[in-house]
Amino acid sequence: MAPIGIRSSHSTKILTSGEAKLWILLVGVNEYQDIRLPSLRYPSVDCQGLGEALTKATQGFPNKEVIIYHDFATQLPTIESIRQSLEKIVSQTQPQDSILLYFSGHGMLEEKSQQAVLCFRDTRTNDLLKTGLALQELLQMLGNSRSHQQMLCLDTCHSGDMNLLKVNGNARDVAIPETANPAPQMMDVLRQRASKSKGFCALLSCDRGQKSWEFPELGHGVFTYFLMQGLLGEAADQHGVIEADGLYKYVYRQTLGYIDKVNEQLRLVNQQKRDRGDYKLYPEYPLQTPKRIVEGVGELVLGFKSEENAVSKKLRRGLIIDGFTNNKKTLELVDIFGKSGGFQLEYSHTINGNLAEIRVKIKELISWSEITINQSQTQLFVRKHIPTLLLYLRGYIEEIEDGESWLVLSNRVRLSRSWLRQELRRINKAKQIIILDCPNVDSLNVTSLQEWVEDLQCNTECGQCIIAAAANVEKPEAFSQIILETLNAVNSQVGLPSARWIADLQKQLSPQGIKLYTWLSDTQAIIDILPGNISIINSISPVSSQLNGKKAEAQQEISPQIIKTKSESLSFEKLIIDSQQYTQLEQLLKQLIGPIASTILQPALEEALNLEQLIENLAAYLQFDQQKYFKQYLKNIILKPLAASPTKLGDTSTIDANLINKCTTELAQIIGPIASFIVQEELKLSPKVSRSQFIKKLAEQITEPAKAVEFEKRMLEQ
Repeated sequence: MAPIGIRSSHSTKILTSGEAKLWILLVGVNEYQDIRLPSLRYPSVDCQGLGEALTKATQGFPNKEVIIYHDFATQLPTIESIRQSLEKIVSQTQPQDSILLYFSGHGMLEEKSQQAVLCFRDTRTNDLLKTGLALQELLQMLGNSRSHQQMLCLDTCHSGDMNLLKVNGNARDVAIPETANPAPQMMDVLRQRASKSKGFCALLSCDRGQKSWEFPELGHGVFTYFLMQGLLGEAADQHGVIEADGLYKYVYRQTLGYIDKVNEQLRLVNQQKRDRGDYKLYPEYPLQTPKRIVEGVGELVLGFKSEENAVSKKLRRGLIIDGFTNNKKTLELVDIFGKSGGFQLEYSHTINGNLAEIRVKIKELISWSEITINQSQTQLFVRKHIPTLLLYLRGYIEEIEDGESWLVLSNRVRLSRSWLRQELRRINKAKQIIILDCPNVDSLNVTSLQEWVEDLQCNTECGQCIIAAAANVEKPEAFSQIILETLNAVNSQVGLPSARWIADLQKQLSPQGIKLYTWLSDTQAIIDILPGNISIINSISPVSSQLNGKKAEAQQEISPQIIKTKSESLSFEKLIIDSQQYTQLEQLLKQLIGPIASTILQPALEEALNLEQLIENLAAYLQFDQQKYFKQYLKNIILKPLAASPTKLGDTSTIDANLINKCTTELAQIIGPIASFIVQEELKLSPKVSRSQFIKKLAEQITEPAKAVEFEKRMLEQ
């Protein structure tokens, strides 16, 4: 399949023409002959999946050689076989060639020499240096190669997936003692190698003192899983090119974001356990920050995004049934779940419907979710493509004497709880999002609503989220209104996991006296209400100074930082970022990339030698179409004096909150999530501007004239 929009560069030309050869060596080890090296679950599957991802990414490279060793391959990962392959690669590579080496398995520290050693199937712990491969030796072999472009990926320090906490709160001990963790020694020798060659790059699955986590939902180690997804096109720049620099940024951001979402869900699940008197809790996952070690600027092209991967199959479907009148808020929900949620939706209001038709629609939705996924694909693709099912029901609850409970959607449509429970339990291959909106109920039926949530729960490995609430008689649409507000407030780039949405709903509903009933299944499967689109597109040139490898120490209080600039384009000798400016910058980043903004910001500030470099470093983590706006506003934050007191939304006499929300939503559809920041900045700069002037200023931010005119016209009609 032809790559998408290949740009012209020396590296791409020599790879696509066949003048340069790409050498790939992949090694994954699950099982070890030495009983002191415990078995691992995913390295071989990681290796297999990465091989398939690289095959797709490098379809445009006619001259390549892929060598794979893992437990399921014909060539097992033994030290002798791997040495022979390395010697072949080193002896045959030419200066224009590129080398990619990947290892997933145990790494250990040899006690006497204090050398980091990679362990293979036949490695013996009592003779590591002879039966394993010391990292120093591997790097010496690469140093003898004539290749000017080399990349080494290490997914070691495995700890597996975590078990339940013990009563005393201690997590399961890892199989290999912490004293044998080779990460510090690995980083030291890799930095020494990188300092000798600007064409060398190393990616490590985690930092010093961290573990490399595995997740059953992904079917892989989290680091390698996102390596695969990046190579399948999610780390490609706007030309479709996948480079090492862009791949690292993608993997870094996705790994942190995924673990953050898992921990949010675990906190909610643990609270559910405590509420039931169950104190066998799940531990939260400690931080895992992938590490890059590189010096100077090199251009290592790893592949291209192919047309085959450009279009993804939609696997999110939903059914929204409104048992009341065809009201505007329900239609708005259809719109936002469709646009931001990525659901293929069917909407029905039951005034003219009948029970048979509604049951058929629900059965069709459930049957769709059971469509068999193509099992010829590897576990990588099966795990990636788990369907998500949304069922939103709006009606009132009615109890009858025999103990059955009904959700009444109209005079002719009444769904029994037992029937719905039976249907939901037929779902085995999809994530479930069930929302019950039951206005106009009395206190008796509110209690019944809790029973609905409890009764509809089902054990599923894919995950189930149930959310239910009953607005009071005076404000029957309060729940649906808050659903809309919380969804509209979400950064569509970052997305919204179910655990975070439940927390948002509880916060908004509590002041109105509306009880929220929820259930999130005991599973590690992340259920996204809004999936987001957080693929990183790195199109800017790599910055000249890379991270120096020092781990940023956590600070309890952000102190002012001084950045000295040598840039002649700036008219000052030093730039001071005080705590207020830091907070403002952090908030902007959080709007664009989510909670990992804080983790990215501190190293970027430490690394930057000047303002321009700081901007470039941070912009590299954003999508290409966001970078222009981000750079402009970042300079405004740092260079312009902060306003003495920012204007609150309530101070705008001519612009109401409804218009602000509408403008933010519409603008975000055109220019992305930075729209929220732009709207707030315009409000601060011109708090007393007229309605039409405000809309005009926002339209000026749209670079395409036709879309700008359409936006202005649509907003003025509101």
